[in-house]
Amino acid sequence: MIIRLVMLAELGAITAALTLPESLQSLGLASFILATAAFVVAIFPSSAPLGLAKLLRPNLVVVLAAPALWMALQAVPMPVDTLGNPIWATASAALNEPLSEMITVDIGATMLSLAQYCAVLAAAFVTAVVTLDRYRAAQVLHILLSVTTIATAMWFGKEARAVAGPDGSTVAVLGVLLACATAIRAVDQLRRHGRPGKVAPAPLPALSAAIIAMIVCMTALLIRTNSAAVIAALLGSGALVSVFSIRRWYLGLWGTAGVLATAAILFIAGATVIPFRTNTDVTIALSTSSQIATERMLQDVRPAGSGAGASTVLLPLYRDVDIGAPRERSTAAAAIVIDMGWAFLCGLVVIAMLSACILFRRSLSRGHDYVYPALGAGASIALPILAFSDHGILGLGASLLVAALFGLAFGQSVPGVGREALIVGSKEASDWMAGPVPASRPRLVLALVTIWPRVALMVLGIVLIMQTIWMVLPTWYLAGQSSLSAAVSAAAAWPNGISKPVSVAAAREDFRIQGESRSRGEPVLAVDEQKAKLPAASSSLVRSLRSSPLHGDIWLMLAASKQNSSQSSTAAMLKMSYYTAPNDLDLLPLRLSVALATDAVVRELEFRDLIKRDVSLVVTRGSAIRPALVTAYRSASTEGKIYLESLISELDPTYLDNMRAPRSRQGSR
Repeated sequence: MIIRLVMLAELGAITAALTLPESLQSLGLASFILATAAFVVAIFPSSAPLGLAKLLRPNLVVVLAAPALWMALQAVPMPVDTLGNPIWATASAALNEPLSEMITVDIGATMLSLAQYCAVLAAAFVTAVVTLDRYRAAQVLHILLSVTTIATAMWFGKEARAVAGPDGSTVAVLGVLLACATAIRAVDQLRRHGRPGKVAPAPLPALSAAIIAMIVCMTALLIRTNSAAVIAALLGSGALVSVFSIRRWYLGLWGTAGVLATAAILFIAGATVIPFRTNTDVTIALSTSSQIATERMLQDVRPAGSGAGASTVLLPLYRDVDIGAPRERSTAAAAIVIDMGWAFLCGLVVIAMLSACILFRRSLSRGHDYVYPALGAGASIALPILAFSDHGILGLGASLLVAALFGLAFGQSVPGVGREALIVGSKEASDWMAGPVPASRPRLVLALVTIWPRVALMVLGIVLIMQTIWMVLPTWYLAGQSSLSAAVSAAAAWPNGISKPVSVAAAREDFRIQGESRSRGEPVLAVDEQKAKLPAASSSLVRSLRSSPLHGDIWLMLAASKQNSSQSSTAAMLKMSYYTAPNDLDLLPLRLSVALATDAVVRELEFRDLIKRDVSLVVTRGSAIRPALVTAYRSASTEGKIYLESLISELDPTYLDNMRAPRSRQGSR
């Protein structure tokens, strides 16, 4: 009963991650549920840890722990300055305070990526423990098929103009694989129970559900995704069909070799059908969307990466100004290279291929339940193709679903694990009831073998609970703070989850109020009044920059808060805003106001070029925010007004009269 509750809780966490928007709250909810499941599996007496110990070899534990250790190392101060990212030294000079250099450029993003990876590990481990029993494995397979089919139908059912979810294609491909595995298992059951004197009504509903799921998922892939996702689904299903063919017709060594050769030919033929982009990086060669900024980031990749989760933080630095265009999203392979380095991606590809070979071999050595390791082998083939074509595999819901699938595959990959665990567990119980016996070395070794998986699950559960507290407590604490400080702190804690920074929201609200005032004939709110509350939030802004110095919006707000105290400090922070968010049109109004109001900025040649670029963008491409030039002109210093007039006279002389007109009317009054 307890194991069933654990199974339902885990699947509920996966369903919530697939249906809810990806945010800090959804990750915290998933972490809490999976931590509870890990605690229950580790604490309550069960024979499952013995089977898990047989699966978790020391080398596998090292492989699974390596990514977590690497993410943690990226957020640790480096003993040698040259090992860290140079942005920390630049930020230290701008803030005029010492900052430790680290590999990551965003500590919060790296820690959230670490939290997601720990949740993925917990999902895989708990699923492996639950599915050691063949009957529960079948239940998990059917429930996963239902979840993926419903999620794919919801994704496919969106309107054509709506943007598809980031993990929709990944879930659809996994749905095809799960449907194929369910259909093969149902056919095997029908064949075994279809002998004389036996009736098998149970496999028929499963076969019907598998056919319906296959139709839904394949239809979604053919209509809503690119050819790479379709080929990935077909190749993964081909691995399942290959195992079924070998076992169905009892092919010998040469027959197996022939099937594998045919599968290899089909794999190569399928690879030739996928449209590769030439003259570009291999990690984005299969993507059909624009990857201009990603290609630029890949050219500046450091050997150790820029920190897990940092690709989304770096993207604003490299993208062009393009009003109305959809935001670029790097492929999963490109994001991994940018975040973790090339060596990490190569290691993942090698591990995926080794997993495919191991699971394929184990599926041939199993008895009736060979479909589960074959499912894992198919997923190991399909997922790398998806990683090179889109970003969906890194989504929270998709990653948890992948973890559950591989937990199911490895949990049922070793023959007799569940049966041996039950036999040993019964023997231990009978020995305990018989009374104390002299200690012996074999019994001690057996005790250590059975206890260490429980300890591992307990440690993983504790880590997840700590991460959940770390994610949830700031939300409770910020409830009593001012809206500005809360927004800034939230931006630092969850950089990938907000579509627009707090300064953008403030700027938009500022211009909305100004537009309403102009339409009503009311005086425009002075820029000085709008910035009156910024100095009170300076400490929160500095704390945010200590964890992530690449937020151009926060640098701009800090420059505005320091404007009346020190012009040199304002210039340094304003320069950081220009360098960390050069093409964000939402920051131009406030940035121009601060720059033109500071004489030290206007007099510097480098700033003059930067100001000229912003003014050119506003005049030529930002007609909606052209009124911002009027506000910047009113709050500008004398030198700033002269320089702005000279720029606008070169770019649009007719607009210069419109900009001066409000000032002339005020002078006539």
